[in-house]
Amino acid sequence: MIHTIRKFAREIHRRSVWQVLGVYAVASWGLLRGIGSLTTALGLPGWTPEMAIVLLLIGLPIMLATAVVQGGIPGLRIVDVMDPNELEGRTPEEVLVLPQAHPMYGVSLLTWRNSILGGVMAAALLATSVVAYLAMWSFGIGPVGSLVAQGVLEPRDPIIVADFENRTDVARLGERLTEAFHMDLSRSGIVTLLDPVLVSDALTRLGRDPETPMTGELARSLAGREGIKAVVETEVSRSGPGYRVSAGILRPDGSALARFSEVASTEEELLPAVEHLSSRVREKFGESLRTIHAGRTTDGM
Repeated sequence: MIHTIRKFAREIHRRSVWQVLGVYAVASWGLLRGIGSLTTALGLPGWTPEMAIVLLLIGLPIMLATAVVQGGIPGLRIVDVMDPNELEGRTPEEVLVLPQAHPMYGVSLLTWRNSILGGVMAAALLATSVVAYLAMWSFGIGPVGSLVAQGVLEPRDPIIVADFENRTDVARLGERLTEAFHMDLSRSGIVTLLDPVLVSDALTRLGRDPETPMTGELARSLAGREGIKAVVETEVSRSGPGYRVSAGILRPDGSALARFSEVASTEEELLPAVEHLSSRVREKFGESLRTIHAGRTTDGM
């Protein structure tokens, strides 16, 4: 057993597996840092870093398998030195393993050239996916198209945002999240939150108290009477030990235009989750992530 383990460890060392793993880890870290910076600076889709991680995880076993098959990195191969005690009783053919005798001899798929080519193809797949997504979003194509590009909304159209429906046992949680959500949406340059004075006037015309909580049903009713094209309904609920915040963009008749949700493990993570949720809502309306990120950077300064 010990001999087998020693032999296995020696093979890993001889074939530069540790070196390949180290180089791949460092290169992956640098690549992810660069992609993260570009995602923020250029307003790339939020899933860009996640897709890059998936592709890198797929590439890792391929690189390690290539190192094993090819005997390590060219120029960094470590000469295997056998224990003199292991040479006793062995024939020259057993000590010197000819390439033709190697069980992987003739396998041309796992080569460094093919591995590098696979990495280039993975990068091309990532870039193509990002470009395709942005094109569909810009031109209003399919489910990822923005509502402004699809003609559902016009720039600066007013919308009504309902209060968070609190489905948890935490008192006043809905009020806190509503305030944060409204504050973030008010920064939008693509849509406009209906002025509170106009909301109060509309509620008065409906025979309602101007201080009436803005439920989803009331928001849709108000939007239908005032000619508002879209409302945003929000909700916070329990998700296991954590929380789930969700938002839906609906027409006044209740038909859904888009729905989003985020999960927070703790109560402290709820505000960042709401911020991410509002970003997705603003992006769906038609606001670029670059503008959204730039606004947050300015606020942070």
